[in-house]
Amino acid sequence: MFGLRRIRPGLGILLCVLAVAAGCTTSRFEPPSGGGSIAAPVKGDAARFAFAPIDGVPVVVLQAMSNALNQQATAQRLNVVPISDPSTVYTVRGYLSAIAEGQNAKFVYVWDVVDRQGTRLHRITGQEIGGPFRNNDPWTGIGMTNINNAAAATMGSLAKWVR
Repeated sequence: MFGLRRIRPGLGILLCVLAVAAGCTTSRFEPPSGGGSIAAPVKGDAARFAFAPIDGVPVVVLQAMSNALNQQATAQRLNVVPISDPSTVYTVRGYLSAIAEGQNAKFVYVWDVVDRQGTRLHRITGQEIGGPFRNNDPWTGIGMTNINNAAAATMGSLAKWVR
């Protein structure tokens, strides 16, 4: 369902960090008190987000998500930097999966926003119902509409959180 497009320079920030991770480390995640988010300690233009690598997701989906997140970051005026950038304030760790729901696919996403110490400050979750899938592979039922909706919800939540 995906058509690969050429990535324009400057918009592919996330492509590198959303590549399949080899040797990814796990940080300490602590749910905020009450199960919800806590107020962003750093707000506005000072908030700089870096997306950690995601593994176990087809490359074509990662590329599509990278493009969609970049477009939404620009639209929401969020500062997204490479994972290695020392100005990073928040790291966003993503978990993406496609599961079968009847004959259709369901795209599930979870993003944990952590501080420099690895403490979870904010969590974004959502799901999108995709189309029919082929060959017992739910990823084949996830389309650009699902990816774009997930990216818009993700960046909208981040923007609201830091403003």
